[in-house]
Amino acid sequence: MPSFRDVLTAPEEQLVNVFYRIKPPTEADFIKKINQVATQLELNHAQLVCALGFNKHMRDLTDILSVVGFSSFKLLGYRRDELFSTDAYDQLEIDNVVDIYAEHIEDSETSAQILELTPKRLGNIEEKVLENDPAVVISYKMEIHAIYTGGIVNEDFVTQRLSAPIGDLRAMTDELALIIDMDIVPPSNLFFSDDLSPAEKQILIDSGKIEKTMIENRLANMDISEDERQMLEDAL
Repeated sequence: MPSFRDVLTAPEEQLVNVFYRIKPPTEADFIKKINQVATQLELNHAQLVCALGFNKHMRDLTDILSVVGFSSFKLLGYRRDELFSTDAYDQLEIDNVVDIYAEHIEDSETSAQILELTPKRLGNIEEKVLENDPAVVISYKMEIHAIYTGGIVNEDFVTQRLSAPIGDLRAMTDELALIIDMDIVPPSNLFFSDDLSPAEKQILIDSGKIEKTMIENRLANMDISEDERQMLEDAL
């Protein structure tokens, strides 16, 4: 049977060959119909919907869409978006998620859709991370790394992440180091931001991208915290 990644990345001819062997579902119910097809492929509901939904070749394969229970790719997209943005490693394994972030490179439309869904997805996962489930924490760290190394992010995404009150989560995943390596936001913008903790400012300084004059200028700001001021003074 094809793996999740096989379905996600398959070209048109391969998708047709796979679904040619699928027995048409007998269920009339929308969810049950998808489940019947997924079971034949040894995938679960979310895996099938997301693998097909993020495969750029599915847009014109109406026969396969019909077998799965969708009258259009747009409707498949709605279900894909719902599942991807709300799943917290329940049906989509972390390996599946990493494959999705990697596959976006092949198609700009898919890339834009993933980027739009990612903030909501991460928000849902972060609620579970705060419950300290070790398996979720490990998968979350892997996902954050995949998002940045996969090149899916832009400056708006980074700015949103930095302005959110998730400093502890950023520290857990070394997210700021990933942001610095991606070089999406100028280091000076990061350094003069009030959203970063003193520890994160220290990471910036240690990266070698912050000049002495920038530290002196930041120290001239009377509104910075005492913790940040002490850190900056020590850095001079």
